[in-house]
Amino acid sequence: MAIRHIALFRFVEGTEPEQVEALAEGLARLPGVIDELGDYRYGPDAGINDGNWDYAIVADCASLADYLAYRDHPEHQALLRNLVRPMVAERAAVQLTTGQAPPDLE
Repeated sequence: MAIRHIALFRFVEGTEPEQVEALAEGLARLPGVIDELGDYRYGPDAGINDGNWDYAIVADCASLADYLAYRDHPEHQALLRNLVRPMVAERAAVQLTTGQAPPDLE
């Protein structure tokens, strides 16, 4: 069962562009050190609709075990502690299974 992890952030007021760039640089390093990560995408909201979250991360893992390895990996935990938590006012997240047929809606 493949797992897709989606995290959304709203930044604290006064978050500087340099902080967001440091976050992106930190996120860019994770696929190189966490073998369990598959497709990994992240970035700021495109600004198309009002009221959206500021930043999103989407991480695909081949299995629940791979997701848990990513979630608990020391590099990921250090990034959360040092870069994410100081600048995030709100966080939303969901993990969903992928690769399944949609339920019958009839």
